[in-house]
Amino acid sequence: MSRLRNYFLAGLVIFVPIVATIYIVWISFNFLDGLLKPFIEPAIGKHVRGLSLLVTILLILSIGVFARIAIGRKTFEIFEKTLLKIPVIRGLYLVIKQTSEAFLIPNESEFKRVVLVEFPRKGTYALGFTTGVTVGEIQDKTAEKVINIFVPTTPNPTSGFLIMVPEKSVVPLDMSIQDALKFVISGGFSK
Repeated sequence: MSRLRNYFLAGLVIFVPIVATIYIVWISFNFLDGLLKPFIEPAIGKHVRGLSLLVTILLILSIGVFARIAIGRKTFEIFEKTLLKIPVIRGLYLVIKQTSEAFLIPNESEFKRVVLVEFPRKGTYALGFTTGVTVGEIQDKTAEKVINIFVPTTPNPTSGFLIMVPEKSVVPLDMSIQDALKFVISGGFSK
């Protein structure tokens, strides 16, 4: 019976992410299609399934081009400042933005490298990201050179703990920042 249970769990681990991904893509596609259909259909005279996806991709590309020119940067800066003044929207926007930036542009991340540290107690390890060398009063009052490490929480890596650890106590990993974030968000299920 335990072998059957293990087979079932193994199948579930493979099946659920595939179905969830297909479902999310399907829902997103239908949402975009429904959202843009009233604008596209009158313009071309008929409904072409999938055209909404193409229009969305072109819209995103256009926004990217606009954001690269001076007036576009200023426009988005004003828009973002306005969003950040709205309490509930601010929190949601920042979580989505930081998570998107971490996955889409990992080279621009403030994280320098992925490390393993003993946290929250000796003998227990946590994945962390170095953010720099500790300076000022904190460095002056420690006997050893300490580095700043951000230890993210699961499943939301935008919150976590900032710890200062002696450099010799840090175990550098070859894992990429993007893979480490996937690992954290998945609760350790991603490889």
